[in-house]
Formats: sequence, structure tokens, C-alpha cells
Amino acid sequence: MNRLKIILKEDHTLHEMMIGIIAANVIIAAFSFLAADQRKALYAIAVGLVTDLLYVIHMAVTIDDAMCLDEKGAAVSMRKHMIIRYVFVCAVVASVIYFKIADPVFLVISIIMIKAGPYLQPLVHRSLNRRKDK
Repeated sequence: MNRLKIILKEDHTLHEMMIGIIAANVIIAAFSFLAADQRKALYAIAVGLVTDLLYVIHMAVTIDDAMCLDEKGAAVSMRKHMIIRYVFVCAVVASVIYFKIADPVFLVISIIMIKAGPYLQPLVHRSLNRRKDK
């Protein structure tokens, strides 16, 4: 748990990716007002956002673990943890569909926004550093 706190405190790239994921989900939330059931769409985006953030934090911890292993051990560890993350996402989507608590389409779109995090990270980095320079 202490290592997780250190990663969350010191990994600025992770922070910037998380800000990018949050920004992408806010944009999706703006489009959710076009949905038939806005409440379920917003629930889906909230569940998707939490899923994305847990996914990316788990990925950062996994990469940190793999850096301490040899090449073969790192590959095995990364593969194992990738499967854990995929099973987690599938379980979230399946439970949302089964319990009908949120819109599955907006949930999947929100979960896909995890891919926007790395693309938005350089923009977030520049904007945060621009503010520090002034």
C-alpha cells in the first residue's frame, strides 16, 4: 500500500493521464444530455470513469512491479495483470448490463475513454507547465 501511495504522489505522468481521462469523460457527459435516459447515461459515465481510473492506477503499479523483475518474469507479470484488468472491465460491464443500473452504450464509450488519456497527456502536461512558468 505504501508503494501505491508513492506512485500516486510522485508519478506526474499518471496524474496528467488521469486528468485527460476525466476531461474526455466530461465531454462525453455533455453529449449524454442527448440520450433518452440522461440519468442512466450519467451513471454509466460515472461508473466508466471510476473503472478507467482504477484501470490506469493498476497499470502504473503493474509497470512499477515489472521494472523490478527480469525480462521473462516481467513479461509473465504484465500478461497476468493485463488479464486481471480485462476481467475486471468485463465484470463491470456485465454487472451494469445485468442489474440495469446504467446505460451500457455510454458505459462502453466511457471505458473507451481510457485510450484518450495517453493522447491528452501531452496537452495536459503543456497546459500545467505553462501555468507553473507564469
